[in-house]
Amino acid sequence: MIPVIPVDLTRVFTTNDAPSFSEEKALKHAVIELEAQLESIQQKLRQHQGALSAIRRLPCEVLGRIFCHALGAPAPLNALGREWLRRLGQVCRSWHEASLLEHQLWSSLAGERGTYDEVTTWLKRAGNLPKSLLLTMDKEYCDIDGTANSPAAKLLSDGLALDHLYLTCKRVGDVALLIKHLSEISGTRTSPRPWDTLRSLGIDILDECDAFDDTYGRYIPPRDILSLIPPVKSLTVCLPSKEYAYEGYEYRFARDVPIGIPGAVLSGLTTFIFSCDWEGVHVLDMLQHCTNLEHLILLYNDPTVIDDAEGQRFPPGGITLPNLRSLELRHPSPQVKFLVYIVTPRLDTLSIQNDYSPLDESISTIKVFIERSEIEHTLSSFRLHNVSAQPSNFISLFDSMPALTQLTLQSVSLKEGFWYTLGKRQRIRQLERLEVLEVPIAQGQRIIKHIVEFLQARGRKKCDVIVSFPDPPISPYEERESLIAGAGNLEEFDIDLRVVRASETRISGVNIRTPYWFWSR
Repeated sequence: MIPVIPVDLTRVFTTNDAPSFSEEKALKHAVIELEAQLESIQQKLRQHQGALSAIRRLPCEVLGRIFCHALGAPAPLNALGREWLRRLGQVCRSWHEASLLEHQLWSSLAGERGTYDEVTTWLKRAGNLPKSLLLTMDKEYCDIDGTANSPAAKLLSDGLALDHLYLTCKRVGDVALLIKHLSEISGTRTSPRPWDTLRSLGIDILDECDAFDDTYGRYIPPRDILSLIPPVKSLTVCLPSKEYAYEGYEYRFARDVPIGIPGAVLSGLTTFIFSCDWEGVHVLDMLQHCTNLEHLILLYNDPTVIDDAEGQRFPPGGITLPNLRSLELRHPSPQVKFLVYIVTPRLDTLSIQNDYSPLDESISTIKVFIERSEIEHTLSSFRLHNVSAQPSNFISLFDSMPALTQLTLQSVSLKEGFWYTLGKRQRIRQLERLEVLEVPIAQGQRIIKHIVEFLQARGRKKCDVIVSFPDPPISPYEERESLIAGAGNLEEFDIDLRVVRASETRISGVNIRTPYWFWSR
């Protein structure tokens, strides 16, 4: 490269005269040099500013908790989640140390295709924390020998101790052979296996047309699987829809198929989640044994079609669940009638998702259930989801709930005078938390004003209020300021009002098949 001969540029900088050819060449060269120097200075500036970054001062424990939040721990990490965890650990040495020190990141694993060594190596990094595993039975084992040699069988017979196990399968034969194999070798081991020491177990048979056949096309009833499960504290059972398990008029046969969970297992449960749309009294049969149950979630079950013989076995209020604290009914049409048969003297949380049926016919059922269980003054939390038409007797429901401290109404269409009537009749005055979710934006300001007036009528009482709307084209701050305008002095009445987007509160969409709290308990 030919060096540029220095040129005196004083004339150019002190006048408005055009530069000569040599001066122009010198100027361009100088600009290139100055830009290179500027880029070098800016790079050094970024390095210095980066060295002063507050994130460098974060302890590894805090970084680890941030990683947990970002990856959704303690829910099991699938292949994508594991890849992201590895990338976080490759940023720098301190991030690598933080990822290894946060044992919760390694305690739950979705082992779809992992080998025995890969899964055990991963879970060992969790130290002494309880370990959770989600196994997807995506391979079809044609015989018991194939099952015995599978990674799943080895993990559950020779692997690390597990607290939570969730099995999903496309064909019932896969999980049936696995459970049969594990039960057959139970008497051959002197020390407990992971299968024997589980605290939580989930069995999910996916909705596929051939779901209730083994690999030879033979029918496998639930009792051939569930009668062999170990004693656990938490059990999730998701059976395939009757339209897949049975065909045509064979639907009626599902009524007489025993589920087969041993009474000894049911009596030890504290949490039970059951998903099934088969007609019959399957749930009532099982609940007779659930004397220690504390949490119950039912999905799609219809125990209300009871014949004369069954009516003698299950009279109204004939099943007492003495320790039940929370009850959730999802898609309850006509499942709310299930409440006719149970008594829950310690219930404090009731949640109902009403997707298909009018609520009018269910109000009296709920009220009678509360009265029969004598929980008017202990029921503290009520959640109602998806009511498109408010029944005329809706207000009367809250006459049975004077002790409510938490109320959630999600996608519930409220009549104009709902909050005014509640305040006038002095109902649910003990509220500490109120959530009114997925409200049409057009009703926003009016509903918030009515809610605030209802709460202010109680006097100064602390209450946290969350109101959510579909994502509007305004910022959360502008949204709150515009929607609470004219609502009154919130601070004076100790009301903490938050206005958020519906996406931040849409928790009812959690799939019952893999509930988040299954892994967090």
